[in-house]
Amino acid sequence: MDQQVKISNTKLPPPWKTWRYRLEFLALSAAAALVPKLPYTSLDQLASWLGNLVFALDLRGRSIALENLRCAFANSLSPENRELIARQSYHTFAKTMLCLFWSPSLSKHNYHQWIRVEGLDSDPVHKNPNAPGIYFLGHFSNFEWLSLYTAYILQPGILIAQKFKNSLLNSIFDSLRSSTGHVMIPRERAIVRMLKILKNGGKVGAAADLSIDPRLGAIPIRCFGLWTAASPLAPTLNLRTGAPLFFVDMIPDDDGGYTVRLHPRLQLPHNAGPREIAQICWDILESRIRKNPELWLWSYKQWRFRPASAPKNSYPSYANTANRFDKLLRDYGY
Repeated sequence: MDQQVKISNTKLPPPWKTWRYRLEFLALSAAAALVPKLPYTSLDQLASWLGNLVFALDLRGRSIALENLRCAFANSLSPENRELIARQSYHTFAKTMLCLFWSPSLSKHNYHQWIRVEGLDSDPVHKNPNAPGIYFLGHFSNFEWLSLYTAYILQPGILIAQKFKNSLLNSIFDSLRSSTGHVMIPRERAIVRMLKILKNGGKVGAAADLSIDPRLGAIPIRCFGLWTAASPLAPTLNLRTGAPLFFVDMIPDDDGGYTVRLHPRLQLPHNAGPREIAQICWDILESRIRKNPELWLWSYKQWRFRPASAPKNSYPSYANTANRFDKLLRDYGY
């Protein structure tokens, strides 16, 4: 009897990409082994060198960063200043990644040598392991360390695992990002896990500057005056549990370390809906970005879509019109 052979629909990557993925894995594995052995004081200089190198080579990312700065600040920044901020943003990101790979050298007993904390006594929620709290942040300054060391400053929690196109990298980053006690979870059903933690008196974090596809439950908000489709995570968690919202950020210090700042709990308007809450969260983050634009990740596609009625030049050149984005705006009355 002839046997039927089932052919998989999985598309294998071309050989050159397979080799590239392996080289990336080997390079980052070497970095994970070598960077923690470096003196911390060497990271700033290394970050400056790496930032300049990647800024020169990453044509696509550099173009996105410059376009974002052009649209966010309109005519208030000269082309020279936009390029300077974009370059500094690359330095910031390089330092953030180096710190992530260096983090195995830190522990609960010595992290305070490089990380200071402000506002820990400003609200009893922070120190109460049975009081739920939602801490929102952005891809601002050293966001990797900010996420890592909330496990020590507050309590360990869960982190949504990032899936890379090169799946070989997942284990490296998952290991680094969970090194202080956080538990990595898949994106699927993550919100259910987070709701359960809050209802049991735990604490969770949520990014306020994620742009997502309108079909994934996005909320329309204005970022630097431009419409974008934002993640509904923080508003959803707040409305379904009543847990207070706190803005938390991390600022670089002159000695090369950082200060984590826990800001007062948000006082939300009565009956505020998801869009209003998402906008409030973003406005707080935007005010920090305007003060220190070089600390934000400008090479991220913050405005993937633009309204069909908007002048094309008012949005970054990578932004596209889409019926689902216009429908999202209409659904919210815009």
